Amino acid sequence: MPKTKKIRKHKQAKIILEPDGFSIHTFELSMKLSKSEWKQIKHALYNERQGEGGNWIYQDKQSGHYICTRYTDAGIRIRLEHNDTGKGESTHFIRMIVNPRKLIYPQSEYLGILPPDEDSIELLEKAFQHLFRHTPFDNNIHRYYLSRVDLCTNIRCSNKKVFRELVRLLRKTATPKKYERKFYQHQDKKKANRYNKHYIRIACGSQELVIYDKTYQMDENGLAVAYENLPDSVLRIEVHYSRGKLKSIEDDARTDDPLDVLWLLIRESKPRIIKLVEKCYPDVPYLSYDEAQEQIRQSCFQSATRERMLFLLNQMQRKQTVDAAFAQMEKQGLATKGLLSKFEKLGFSPIPLRKGYAAARMPSLTEILRSIDKQPATIDLYEWKWK
Repeated sequence: MPKTKKIRKHKQAKIILEPDGFSIHTFELSMKLSKSEWKQIKHALYNERQGEGGNWIYQDKQSGHYICTRYTDAGIRIRLEHNDTGKGESTHFIRMIVNPRKLIYPQSEYLGILPPDEDSIELLEKAFQHLFRHTPFDNNIHRYYLSRVDLCTNIRCSNKKVFRELVRLLRKTATPKKYERKFYQHQDKKKANRYNKHYIRIACGSQELVIYDKTYQMDENGLAVAYENLPDSVLRIEVHYSRGKLKSIEDDARTDDPLDVLWLLIRESKPRIIKLVEKCYPDVPYLSYDEAQEQIRQSCFQSATRERMLFLLNQMQRKQTVDAAFAQMEKQGLATKGLLSKFEKLGFSPIPLRKGYAAARMPSLTEILRSIDKQPATIDLYEWKWK
């Protein structure tokens, strides 16, 4: 029977928070040792033998540090660092990168983030104490200090096209002042370019924001089986704090106990993640090209400003980032200073939705995260179909 009528169909896509909520994914514990203590631990590890007579420790050729693999099944990677200060002296450290969920629940197939409740801290201390009892390492977690913490949340989208569009929009953002955009590096440039379409890393000093398509990252690293319970279209948002930022947090909280600081960061993970997201992404929605173009033309900005805004909007249909579009504009003698703030005043992003996209509006990442633990973010989709 021939198609006779074209109708406009409406449906909604939903972006929801994964059950783990906002919490911590990974942290690094450190301990400074004397030269003799460090050597004693290294020798003890070399004297431990695994199944076929191999060692649990080896020296990494690139860094010169020693890597201990004894506790990887429990979610802990250990590095023994020996650093020359350049003055004929040296420092010695233990670094433990801990996946707390794996440590507490070693049989868990799903390697999610640490459940955001106080019981997690108690279970973490007990698991750490038990794991390192009768080993060369101190099993009192309070004697270590935090040298890195990764705050984390995962959000999932019910519609793969909407999800891919959100990732595309986030990738194109402008790098904020004082921040640096870092790209995934690989000797295969095609692989690096493909990966960077799913991976965003923006850093400033001792903190950085990392956003990536978790499902793609797992497939690329062969982790699909280990993470088989994780659904498709999962976006992971991480905030990484290194030692400088953590020292500032400890000073403000008046404690350097790692468990106290971890519990503080778990409780504050949502506002801290949103705060850094908002610094890197203006809290304005994304509109269709036609709608954004119309709003620019109807604005009260001067004619020259409107022309520059329209030029940027047009460029963002093709350019991979706002930074690249700005470079093109400056090459053509067009001023870019203050241009982004003009878009913010009008209340939308200079990055338009792709042509033919079924929605007229995509909320900002800040808007999504702000209320996602209370209700899903919804995107209205309209498509013409023959009946």
